[in-house]
Amino acid sequence: MVLVASPAFAQGLEFDGRPIRSITLDGLEQIESRFVENQLRSQVGQPYNKFTVEQDVVRITNLGFFSLVTARAESLDDGGINLIFDLDELPILTSVEIRGARALAVTELLPLVQLRAGDAIDPFIIDRAKRAILAAYETEGYFVTDVSIDQDALDNDRRLIFIVREGPRIRIRQIRFEGNQILSNDELRKQISASTWFPVFGEKHVVNREELKLDAARLRDYYQQRGYLEAEVDRQITVSDNQRDAIVTFLVTEGPRWTVGEVRVEGHRGQPLLFSAEQIVRHMELQPGEIYSSQQLERSATNITNLYGKLGYLNTRLVRRNTNDARASGIDRQFNPETNTVDLLVTIDEGTPSTVGKVTVRGNTLTRTKVILRELRGITPGRPFDRQGLNDTRRRLNETPLFSNAVVTVLGDPTDDQRDVLVEVNERNTGSISFGATISSDDGLLGAIDITQRNFDITDVPESLDDFLANRAFRGGGQTFNLTLQPGSDNSRYSIGLSDPFFYDTNYFFDTEAFFSDSDRDRDFDERRSGGRIGLGKRFGDIWSASVRLRAENVRITDIEDEGALDVFAVEGTNLVTGASLRIRRSTTDSALTPSVGSRTTLTVEQVGALGGDFNFTKANVSYDKFWTVAQDFLDRKSVLRFRIDGGYIFDEGEAPLFERFYAGGHSTFRGFENRGMGPRGIRADTLTLGEDAVGGEFLLLTGLQYEFPIADQYLRGVVFTDQGTLTSDNDINLDQWRVSVGAGIRLNVAFLSQAPFAIDFAIPLVSEDFDEERSVSFAIDIPFQ
Repeated sequence: MVLVASPAFAQGLEFDGRPIRSITLDGLEQIESRFVENQLRSQVGQPYNKFTVEQDVVRITNLGFFSLVTARAESLDDGGINLIFDLDELPILTSVEIRGARALAVTELLPLVQLRAGDAIDPFIIDRAKRAILAAYETEGYFVTDVSIDQDALDNDRRLIFIVREGPRIRIRQIRFEGNQILSNDELRKQISASTWFPVFGEKHVVNREELKLDAARLRDYYQQRGYLEAEVDRQITVSDNQRDAIVTFLVTEGPRWTVGEVRVEGHRGQPLLFSAEQIVRHMELQPGEIYSSQQLERSATNITNLYGKLGYLNTRLVRRNTNDARASGIDRQFNPETNTVDLLVTIDEGTPSTVGKVTVRGNTLTRTKVILRELRGITPGRPFDRQGLNDTRRRLNETPLFSNAVVTVLGDPTDDQRDVLVEVNERNTGSISFGATISSDDGLLGAIDITQRNFDITDVPESLDDFLANRAFRGGGQTFNLTLQPGSDNSRYSIGLSDPFFYDTNYFFDTEAFFSDSDRDRDFDERRSGGRIGLGKRFGDIWSASVRLRAENVRITDIEDEGALDVFAVEGTNLVTGASLRIRRSTTDSALTPSVGSRTTLTVEQVGALGGDFNFTKANVSYDKFWTVAQDFLDRKSVLRFRIDGGYIFDEGEAPLFERFYAGGHSTFRGFENRGMGPRGIRADTLTLGEDAVGGEFLLLTGLQYEFPIADQYLRGVVFTDQGTLTSDNDINLDQWRVSVGAGIRLNVAFLSQAPFAIDFAIPLVSEDFDEERSVSFAIDIPFQ
């Protein structure tokens, strides 16, 4: 579009101040005059102003209906003027169509055009619409699609018709890497989104220019995070003759590897520092001589501010000198191409320390304030702030089942000696009734009816029936109430329980449960248990805890087959089992459900018979799990290595009944073997020969190593593993009957399923005993119906 002023207009200063007698719009045929008149600031009766007329021309032009707009003034006999706008109209569209689209719906493509009937014909917008349609097809893998315009229909009838020739969908048949010498093809392939075509997973396996561009950027960033700061990555697409397949080649230039040179530390504007330079450098992830990484540089800056944050310095910042932005923060870098080193300058503006003032909680309409306050870390009134504690508080509040989107805000000026804190929470719906099923190779099919309230308060009794019916009672205390009904084909279980993580608002925790279970043990006998447990423990910080638990159970053994083991007949009928146990636990994992770093250790010692009953012996269990994050890709998906060890020992040989002994085999303990399929077998009662019934052992030692890695998006992961261990009938510690299995499996997370993923594993026993019962496939899945 062109904006032009006539010669008379160019000399318009001679008309300034003269009254406008009339305004004429010349050239209007398709556009109503009122649309143009609404844009004018020049009005009849007002004095002529050259600059106002200039802006009128701009506003008319911006309507988009004119290819040329000019303005001129004619002098009248009475000293006034006639202001004339000459308008050259663009043709107006009568219709917009898309023809030839089959793979993509026309209703999806039309919004990309941004032109409708009644709009002006604008070649720029039409060309942009063509490119938008092409981009939509390329995203779906139609890489050779052509989009053209029916020019005759546009010129003669003002109909805008896009003609689409889709062509075949191009699939990625092969991905290659060229120029990479330091990093292997397999390592680079893990960093990109594109992958070769496979019938089940389609979207990532078709050619997409933009996604491949992003993949090249991801590879470049991956190299640069490993010190190859000059690395460059381009991509090349080679389409096959049949235009259905393509080879994608990433062209890599690695360049030299950069290391950290000198690291200097100083105070902003010469101010003395609270910590020495050596102490600051010691807390940085980048050390002189190490490989340079921008991610480690950012983490180094975070470590420094957290170091000050532990002493209440919330506004400590690292000042950048090599920038014109006075607000920029971070660590300055000096690149030395001669030596391929990066010198670092850490300039610290310490700020002033602050202590915690008043803590205010908002948003908890049901939950008691004390439940929120007990999750706070590093926010104790009267004491210095802890920056990391603020982050831990946000994480702890959001990880509880009680709240979502918790926000912790430090109020006041950064220079204040004391600053208040505002904690805002958004309460979740903590009550649930779910119906579903659990299917596993160990327990068969179990129905599931689960009633849970995760914000229960046993002391909040209703004042009236209306309070109870309106759900205004028994809520807000942060306790958990659970009622579970699990009828099953082989095993059934029913339980009711209550737990309080902060018993009487202290660091003590309390839990109790009553239950009934019925198990068909390999259809050789029936085992029914009923009883209850109660426990009281204490946390020692966020890592250590200890608890004491008491239990009493009635165990009834019936329906024993004639060929059953002597150990089963020895406990036929009703048996009373009691126990008192001490449990010590240590956990440093980053997540209770899906840990990726840290470890868990649990030691339990139980004296069975401490409260009376039919049996008297001492039983000990120890478990240890260690997690390492081996790799993390651009989607933040982690590959995790897990090592576990489980041990058990019964000190009094021959005193423990078979239902209190240790068992192994199955998906949860030792893959490659049947449930309870590994370990000692009993003597048949009818023939007094060795039978096939598992009778458990008194010494257990199991170990395992498992590597879990992402396969597709966030929902599909793979595992490879080895399980090893032994289970012996007496309490002599020996490893003569050591078993080994290896295998692989998948973990499938589906949105409508439970938090626990569907798991299926394939395992092969490499070392086993003749009497062991083997099974190659094991699985577990939870299916909620509501």
